Amino acid sequence: MITPTDLICAKISYGRKVSDSELICNMIKDDINSAQKKMAAKAKAYYQCDHDIKDFDFRRSMISETDDNGNERMVDFTNPNRSNQRVTDPFHKILVDQKASYLVGREPTISLKGEDKAYQEFLSDKADDSFNELMHDFVIEASNSGAAVLHFYYDDKGVLRSCIVPSEEVILIYDEKYQRELTAVMRYYSIKVYSGNDYRLRKKVEIWTPKDVTYYIEQEENEFVIDNSYPVNPMPHWWSTVTIDGMTKKKEPHSWGRVPFLVLKNNKDRINDLKPIKGLIDAYDMLSSAGVNDFIDLVALYWAIVGYGGEAAQAIVKKLQINHAVNISGADGSIEAKQVNLSEAGRIEYLNMLRRDIYHFGMGVDTDNDKLGNASGVSLKFQYTLLDLKANAMAAKLRNVIKDYFWFVTDDYNRINGTSYNSDDIVVTINKTMITNDLETVNMICSSAGIVSKQTLLENHPMVSDVNEELKRLEKEERDDIEAFAKYGLKEGGEGDDK
Repeated sequence: MITPTDLICAKISYGRKVSDSELICNMIKDDINSAQKKMAAKAKAYYQCDHDIKDFDFRRSMISETDDNGNERMVDFTNPNRSNQRVTDPFHKILVDQKASYLVGREPTISLKGEDKAYQEFLSDKADDSFNELMHDFVIEASNSGAAVLHFYYDDKGVLRSCIVPSEEVILIYDEKYQRELTAVMRYYSIKVYSGNDYRLRKKVEIWTPKDVTYYIEQEENEFVIDNSYPVNPMPHWWSTVTIDGMTKKKEPHSWGRVPFLVLKNNKDRINDLKPIKGLIDAYDMLSSAGVNDFIDLVALYWAIVGYGGEAAQAIVKKLQINHAVNISGADGSIEAKQVNLSEAGRIEYLNMLRRDIYHFGMGVDTDNDKLGNASGVSLKFQYTLLDLKANAMAAKLRNVIKDYFWFVTDDYNRINGTSYNSDDIVVTINKTMITNDLETVNMICSSAGIVSKQTLLENHPMVSDVNEELKRLEKEERDDIEAFAKYGLKEGGEGDDK
């Protein structure tokens, strides 16, 4: 997290006036080498099942050797006949996906404090499957990176768009007093610059403020200049065009008055979900990989061949493999088959302990737990305690981000349609997903009718995935019932009067 004061200190620390190019270069270098960005890269690798175990070579080991002078030393020994299987156990991916599904597996409910039905219908239309998919990916990015960043922009056709910016491309700059307000964002990424058939990677930099965006490009290595490919630089956040008879007459600059980026923090300290359990996962990978290699290298029988030279012994083994029998001569020779027993009890017990610790310290739910299948009511909720605690660290932040998301959406709609909807009236409800006893839940909902609101009951109903859509269906059914009653009820009443 960087503040404006940090930028000033960076300039002062060089003891001279530092150019924008030098400042940008050093900020990017510090960001790439920061512990948080390195841990975020590691978490993303583990999420893609690219674990550290893949770099381990089971064929190599350190052994002790004693030289002619009696000095002992450790040397690197390689056994090419040793198996080298590396097993990755994707606990981190399971836990992150579990958390994302728990938080946004069901669409968040977007409602209003007031009774503006037109605005409510607009919000319900926007909170569709694509929005929920975006929020799902947003939670996964935050869980891996410690903080996820969503960017709003207008495309070439003037349509409002949003996208998740990879966290490794972003430097966030906050206000220096409270470090809560996002005052600027620096985004940097690499492009290919071709020279004939060859190309070089050069960085592009965007510095976004509440008023505008300035574009830089890396001309030579570590030398950043204003990007002249943009006719106006700095540029406003977007342009609006006035057209008459299909021809552009005027372009007007506009800015949102705030940095067009939303930040979802994984928790207060922006710690990603891998950090607390990485050592446990590495230990599990190492132990399970070693077990696999032991089983591969293990032979059911080995032969004790006595009284024969090396070449003769090899020939006997070959004949035994092919013919299952061999003729030998000489009273001193013998062949004896012996069996190897590999004890796995200790290894399995330790793996089970590691698994328990991974789910405990990773604050997840082990769905292979026998207790989970037999649990109900309070006992079932108890199984979700740690996952719920972890999810709650993000839930409040997610609600605020969703509300800010609809600030941009509402602002865009108001300008286009001349409306004056107020996003401050939006209420966001996170509908958590968990295994439940459906019968117990439905009975509780039925007994709560008239005590709590219809929306709250629908949010907890196991058959409802989209609360906003279900409310619209219920309203339609009520209107249809009223119309049917008015139509057929009056008709029956009229016939009764005639009699």
